[in-house]
Amino acid sequence: MAKLLKRTARMWACCTSTCIVLLIGCAVGRNHTSDSKLEQNFLRHESEFEALLADVKADEKLMMIGRHGLRYADGSISSESDLSGIEHLGLTKERWARYQQQLEKLGLVQVTKGDGGVEFRADSGSFSNGDSYKGYKYSMTPPEGHRKASLDTYRISADGKDRFGNYSGYKPIKGHWYLYLFVNR
Repeated sequence: MAKLLKRTARMWACCTSTCIVLLIGCAVGRNHTSDSKLEQNFLRHESEFEALLADVKADEKLMMIGRHGLRYADGSISSESDLSGIEHLGLTKERWARYQQQLEKLGLVQVTKGDGGVEFRADSGSFSNGDSYKGYKYSMTPPEGHRKASLDTYRISADGKDRFGNYSGYKPIKGHWYLYLFVNR
């Protein structure tokens, strides 16, 4: 009888785990800001996006700025509570405050500069959205992933997997601006 109970408990645990994984996979894109809201926000604040892009590109030391973190001049801070640490890296309190105001106004949680362009993250990854990220990307070439008519209905598929096991899609907005969705696996 004890063996049967243990086997039943293991079976329920396995079944529950499988259901959670399936629900997470199905959640991708469902708990993000809609394409239309992101596009409207971009068009309403296009000049501000362009100004933030210019600021980020002009600052060679800036790699990432977020609501609660910073990668600057080969150092990082994971909380805005240590402004002296931010200044120690070389970013002034005034500039930090200006970046924070820009992030807030544009509905962004993070801006990251990389070789492929500049990412303007609007939605962070979480358990409820399958550890996926959505936002804007400025890039001279289309972002990695598949071009989609809508990212709102994006679902992962075998043909969308990159060499690291992640998935991504993009949708052109205007010029070199794109919406993107990245699914971390």
